[in-house]
Amino acid sequence: MSEGLPGGVLLLDKPQGITSFQALRPVKRLFPKTKIGHAGTLDPAASGLLLIGIGAGTRLLEYLEGMPKTYSFIARFGLISDSYDMEGAVEPHPAAGLTEILNLTRIEKALEPFRGRIRQTPPVYSAIKIDGERACDRVRAGETVTLESREVVVHALRLISFSRYSRIPEGAGTQETGAYAEFEMTCSKGTYVRSLVHDLGLSLGCGAVTDKIRRLAIGPFRVEDAIAPEALVPGVVLLPLDSAVVHLPAAVVPADWVARFLNGQSVSLETDAATVADAPVEYRALDGNGRLLAIATLSPQGKLCPRKVLVKG
Repeated sequence: MSEGLPGGVLLLDKPQGITSFQALRPVKRLFPKTKIGHAGTLDPAASGLLLIGIGAGTRLLEYLEGMPKTYSFIARFGLISDSYDMEGAVEPHPAAGLTEILNLTRIEKALEPFRGRIRQTPPVYSAIKIDGERACDRVRAGETVTLESREVVVHALRLISFSRYSRIPEGAGTQETGAYAEFEMTCSKGTYVRSLVHDLGLSLGCGAVTDKIRRLAIGPFRVEDAIAPEALVPGVVLLPLDSAVVHLPAAVVPADWVARFLNGQSVSLETDAATVADAPVEYRALDGNGRLLAIATLSPQGKLCPRKVLVKG
């Protein structure tokens, strides 16, 4: 980490086959004795953008986690799986023959109820915690797990392509047929791609499981700008702390008040907010050079109060 910088944000392209925690290992070797965390877990079978907070950047992960996320993925029709993806126990759906009448029009029509505000139940094979223990661990231990449905928002859901296939599996004498489609979705925090595909399969009557999930974006951050773990080298450039909260309005702390502000004192707000009543809930407090000092709130008296200080006074 460059001298004098409290930390930053790193865009990592997580490969398929490892956990999000495992993806942090090369980052930890690059930044020893530095606090490191990530925003938004990706399943081992999924790949794509992982936002990593380094140093003071870990204190801003909550803002990154709440941003909309964009995924590409494949739905394989005519199948069912206990994990809702190809990693679980995959079997043919009892009505797999219905895939023969699937087409772009049928699938597009079935997608309509899955856009906007919807309710979905997360897969039991997920990292959601029940009494401090992950649901997937409870299931693997033989417990019966029931998860509550939740409201999520699907901002955009696009059908990219639809294809059929036929093949003869090795060692088998019968032909296997199937259908699959590729999608792209932008959704809110807490949305499960696997649950959406599972529910789509129920709607179509033939079942569906998820394959090849890839996270393309989180808010304004794109996977095209991310770095692969094996490409991490000393001197890698971090995004500034400010990039994690650029969506918050800025408030400038006068130069002669910076030291006191960093020590917890509130200061008069320098912003174009019309009134205190109409002012935003949170600000990114900057010094005169544009350096992010803290996340701050506004008091009823119109004072800027440091809530989360990010640099030393």
